[in-house]
Amino acid sequence: MRVARYLLWRALRGVAVLLTMIALTMALYFAVETKPPVMFFFPAVSRGQPVTPAELKVVDHLFYLDRSKVGLYFDYVAHLARGDFGRYSTIDPDGKLVDVGPVAPLYLREVRATLSILVGGAILVLLLSLPLGAISGSRIGSWRDRVISFGALVLVCTHPMMLGLILRSGGGRVNWLPTTGYCPLVRGSSDPCGGPVDWASHLVLPWLTFALLFLALYTRMVRASVAETIHEDFVRTARAKGASQARVLGRHVLPSASLRVLTMVGMEIGTAIGVCIYIESAFGIGGIGSGAVSQLGGGNPFLNLPSDLAIVVLITLIVVIGNLVVDLLYATVDPRVGVERGTQRTKSLVGGVF
Repeated sequence: MRVARYLLWRALRGVAVLLTMIALTMALYFAVETKPPVMFFFPAVSRGQPVTPAELKVVDHLFYLDRSKVGLYFDYVAHLARGDFGRYSTIDPDGKLVDVGPVAPLYLREVRATLSILVGGAILVLLLSLPLGAISGSRIGSWRDRVISFGALVLVCTHPMMLGLILRSGGGRVNWLPTTGYCPLVRGSSDPCGGPVDWASHLVLPWLTFALLFLALYTRMVRASVAETIHEDFVRTARAKGASQARVLGRHVLPSASLRVLTMVGMEIGTAIGVCIYIESAFGIGGIGSGAVSQLGGGNPFLNLPSDLAIVVLITLIVVIGNLVVDLLYATVDPRVGVERGTQRTKSLVGGVF
């Protein structure tokens, strides 16, 4: 019962975040898109012909400038609740509105690509940072600690794009890993490649790039936590009972250090999506980050409200669901503080982010 109540509370807060992001996106859209580019749809206007009221009305309707902003918001939320992310529309040569189709299918492949990089890279970060941080933190000042700390400092100073291009160049010379493109985990009828082997082989270098970029931060965090925890009373008690160094680190120190790591994982999901933009660009992967840059960053001559909202909603869902998953993992690692009422959560919990 406590778990169900906890999940319901977290879900309600996530819905509140999603509704707020939709409202902000619409407000920014209507603040920017005030003059529809009539000449783009009616070449005759660019040749000097005057704009007719009918042409202006069609363009205004295409850009949602002739509708109630509040009504449009609630209408979109109602459609979104049914799984409808909106539909593309355009103007044909005859000056009539044409329904192109739903927005969601155009971004499903991009979302899968970004999630593949995000989840696989995060797992690799944890697999590398926990042992490296434990080795470094258990022997502060040793040569191992100095080597790991120096490598972490170098990685912190490395730009994501440069690191991706370096790994891409190295992978191309080795000639046993694909360096560009993305293959889905489940191959469709129109996909040139697909399946678990193709999917993993195309993501090895992006995963490694992602892991190396975040490895420095998490390794130093685990190092600090291990160095602090290793002198606690329960650790000394375990050693007094004859536990080996490896057992002490694996059974007592690392579980405590992993709490901080989980907290940062939840807080860094949004940042990680931003990093994925560079990784997708370096390896030619068309993910949701690349789609956001193309759609919102000047790749199109005008903004498209359904497309903009779909990108914002999908990214928000990734962040909200990712935080919920991290909260559940936090409760699993430390049941003492995991399942509590939202108002009683402490600042150390990642749930406080949203």
